[in-house]
Amino acid sequence: MDIFQEWRSGAESLQWRSLTPANHGREVEIFHRRSGTPGAPALVCVHGFPTSSIDFFALTRELGSEFEIFVLDFPGFGLSEKPPSPYVYSLYDDARLLLHMIGDIWRLSRYTLLTHDRGTSVGLVALDMIAKDGAAVAPGEAVLTNANIFLPLANLTPFQKALLDPSTARSAAAEVTPEALAAGMGALTFLPRRTLGHPEIAALAKCLAHNSGVRVLPDTIQYLNERSPDETKWLEALSHLPVGTSLVWGLHDNISPLRVANFVWEAFLKKKPGRNRYWIVPSADHYLQCDAPKELAEIIRLTVKGDDLPLQTLGARSDGPVLVDQTR
Repeated sequence: MDIFQEWRSGAESLQWRSLTPANHGREVEIFHRRSGTPGAPALVCVHGFPTSSIDFFALTRELGSEFEIFVLDFPGFGLSEKPPSPYVYSLYDDARLLLHMIGDIWRLSRYTLLTHDRGTSVGLVALDMIAKDGAAVAPGEAVLTNANIFLPLANLTPFQKALLDPSTARSAAAEVTPEALAAGMGALTFLPRRTLGHPEIAALAKCLAHNSGVRVLPDTIQYLNERSPDETKWLEALSHLPVGTSLVWGLHDNISPLRVANFVWEAFLKKKPGRNRYWIVPSADHYLQCDAPKELAEIIRLTVKGDDLPLQTLGARSDGPVLVDQTR
């Protein structure tokens, strides 16, 4: 199965004009996709770094008969355009793009927001914009998955550190191929570990190669520097929103380790308005939507259904997702 070709075959595209002043109104071609069952409950999935919406391929297979699923690739990622420097990639610009898609293109009045990795930062900015400006309709529920949303507790890889260092960034990007980067991620951030021969890792390599994605890694990773001064502000804003929020974390993540989720839950989510839940998925690493799509799908079903739940291990299985805490 060629996941990349199947994903691309469902593509739509549009032109997005960047609102970041340094980009001087530059237009960028954006890939977006909708799948599943038209008219069913809407699920908006927001991808991370350095990957793309194709991360949610397996989840669309699990939920396609019950949800209409909406995704996009942000500028610099996946099948979207990847303009080189001096183009400035920004979480704030991507949040405005996400809200434009939700409100103006997909015209969603009710939806669940699912975010991962860098996409969780975009989601937090978007939720803050909704609360302040009414930029779009707020989601009924927000599901936040593995992400470096509190950098002091994160573990950056040597490659990430090299990309962030201006003295090594361009040479580090020049020395890696899409295939090598995908294989390295498969060996370190997926569970079970995957090689380049695995369909998901092969598709990831093709997405990284599309429009010379590796070339812009030193630019797209700057979101970590952008978020650093504002991450506590975004989390504090979320702590006051009445949107029900579920934190869902792959247990074996060493880049965004469990201590990140524990801190965010205790400091910002546990006492916020709304129905809030904290799940741990023992069978997953950083890419839990790839490692445990069936388990994540069941958590999303339960979240959208809205029934009260006892603290539990789903399916009473030793490797099942654990609802470790919840508040209302």
